[in-house]
Amino acid sequence: MDLKNKIAIVTGAGSGIGKSIAKTFAKAGATVVIAEINEENGRNTAMEMKEEGYPSMYLNTDVSSSASVQSMIEQTNDQFGRLDILVNNAGLEYFTTIEETTEEQWSKTMDVNLKGVFLGIKHAIPMMKKQGQGSIINIASVAGLSAWPGLGVYSAAKGGVVQLTKAAAVENGKYGIRVNSISPGAIRTPLLEEQYIGSTNDPAALEAELLKRNPLKRFGMPDDIAEAALYLAGERSQFVNGHSLVVDGGLTSFVGELI
Repeated sequence: MDLKNKIAIVTGAGSGIGKSIAKTFAKAGATVVIAEINEENGRNTAMEMKEEGYPSMYLNTDVSSSASVQSMIEQTNDQFGRLDILVNNAGLEYFTTIEETTEEQWSKTMDVNLKGVFLGIKHAIPMMKKQGQGSIINIASVAGLSAWPGLGVYSAAKGGVVQLTKAAAVENGKYGIRVNSISPGAIRTPLLEEQYIGSTNDPAALEAELLKRNPLKRFGMPDDIAEAALYLAGERSQFVNGHSLVVDGGLTSFVGELI
């Protein structure tokens, strides 16, 4: 699991899964670029890593902007001269029915969750081609693999991430570039607690229902996803390409209590 001398970018690394991935990569030896639109969160992550003795660099990045993502790649190249790993993690969600979803919410969800992944891949590929290698990891969701009431638009975006991953893997494998995705289940993050569970009238009931449906009877933690990302980023997954790795404690395998 050694990422020594590797340069990695993690988008949305100011909190939750992205922050855990950034720290896990750093502990494995990588120099990590913290790409985050929330400046306070991004700088805090970079500061924490510096205090722990791990090199990092913060870049204010809006993944929905082509110019911002291109600048992220160019600044990484200027500073380090290469890019070995890109984790397209930044995301958001609205907990609302399709009927009640506004066009603005639709556009924002697609711009960040799907277009942001597209732009990351698009602008990283030329740099990785020159190197003859690279690993791109896209954070999708189990919501992109199955239907979740109230997350229809989010599901559409994350389903798009899974398919875009496969297309990018097929197109770029010949250049030594691997592209894979991770589909997390219910992970204990601010996104889950504030924007999903916290948006309901009865958060405790929803939390209990989610736990009931998980065979392991617990929520996942950001580190569970970070360890999966570490595997896909490193040398032990050299023949893994175009894969959607589901890390959900068995959630998507569960169809209901029979006895």
